[in-house]
Amino acid sequence: MTMTRSSIVALALALGLAGTAAAQNPQPAAPPAPTPPATQPATQPAQASMPQPMAAPEQTPMPQGRRVTLSEALQLGRQYNPSQVQAQQNLRVANMGVTEAFGAYLPSVSATAGSSKSSSQRYNSATGQIVSAPGDQSSFGLNANLNLFTGFQRGANQRAANATRDLNQAALLQQDYATDLNTKQAFFNALSTQELVGVAQANLARSDQQLKLTTEKLRLGATTRSDSLSASVDYGNAEVQLIQARANALTAQATLARAIGSPGMVAAVPDTALEVRISSLDTAALRRDAEASAPAVVQAQAGVTAARASLTANRAVYYPTLSLGASQRWAGQILFPWSPVAAGPKYTGTWNFSLSLNYPIFNGFVREANIVNADANYQSAQARLRDARLGLDASLTQELTALDAAGAQIDVARTTVASAQEALRMQRERYRLGASTIVDLLTAETTLNQAETGLVQARYNYLIARATLEALVGHTL
Repeated sequence: MTMTRSSIVALALALGLAGTAAAQNPQPAAPPAPTPPATQPATQPAQASMPQPMAAPEQTPMPQGRRVTLSEALQLGRQYNPSQVQAQQNLRVANMGVTEAFGAYLPSVSATAGSSKSSSQRYNSATGQIVSAPGDQSSFGLNANLNLFTGFQRGANQRAANATRDLNQAALLQQDYATDLNTKQAFFNALSTQELVGVAQANLARSDQQLKLTTEKLRLGATTRSDSLSASVDYGNAEVQLIQARANALTAQATLARAIGSPGMVAAVPDTALEVRISSLDTAALRRDAEASAPAVVQAQAGVTAARASLTANRAVYYPTLSLGASQRWAGQILFPWSPVAAGPKYTGTWNFSLSLNYPIFNGFVREANIVNADANYQSAQARLRDARLGLDASLTQELTALDAAGAQIDVARTTVASAQEALRMQRERYRLGASTIVDLLTAETTLNQAETGLVQARYNYLIARATLEALVGHTL
């Protein structure tokens, strides 16, 4: 703020009168004041009501790395999160299991080929003579087998494969929202720590202003050395707060980088649209929708279906199986198909058809053991489904309450900041006029710092509570 010529003249007169009074009433010499980080010129009085430029509090800027928006972070999180990748691969394997179950309805086909070469003379054990025989042999053929009836095993296995695929799809859905929640928490934590760095910088600027004010008053003999030392301690604490805030911000950026699979530091891009509060929420409708769409319940329901299908497939082993086989074979007395022959066909073909029936009578209680294990898994899956539904209801109550409390806390924190700002302004003016102590001034400054920190935390606590509720119900709010 530029001082007018009349202000300078008035200030000079005031300083002259103060010097005349000091000459008439000598006082003991004041101890030397501690050197502040940045002092004002001796001819310029401290102005308590206006902010002063921060020369000494200047700090090393935060390292700039990659910056991502929330949508980019969510996309990268689903792409690189190890648990997400594992869930995707499990679904891929389950889809192949469905294809394999369908393949059981198709015939199996195999091809065979072979050739051998041996000596033309060999011993005939029946006659005890040496006989001559062709030493070259080769053959090749095709074999096919089709299961006509498998005791309902193929249908049961196909239903079990489909249920397993649905279970893995539900698990992937659950992991989708879990990954999104983890990414949002890291993203919002990075944003909040970035803002807390700004809060610490503002607190350091206020501490620097208090230190300059007390230093100037000490120089004029209007305060004690104790006030100056208290202001110096407050300034040092503000510096420590800023250092810690910067360290927390770097840690949060590293955590966000890991969540999205990016090396180095990643900073979150602020977006005011993220902080739009939910105006009204129909909790009854939300509970009804959650029973059908909640990832935890969907996964538990799919687990029950898969366990039931597995139990049915194990029971189908008691039925007989009927299969049809066919084969065609060609054999000749040559080493390779391209070998020359004197006359006649190279190969002689033979074919074969077979129909077989298999009925397992006893296999050492293996079937019974498999059925007991499958039934135990089915009972456990039903218990998990009941627990998932009860847990959903309890979690909804908890998260809805947390969301309401976080929203109310934002309103309280904003009022607290406004009150603390006004209290600090009044205490600063009172201290400048000598009507209050340095303790009152520093207490008001600390209260404002705490209020600003609380407002930042309340705002991002609301965002995290909202993200947690969205992950719980399985859709955005």
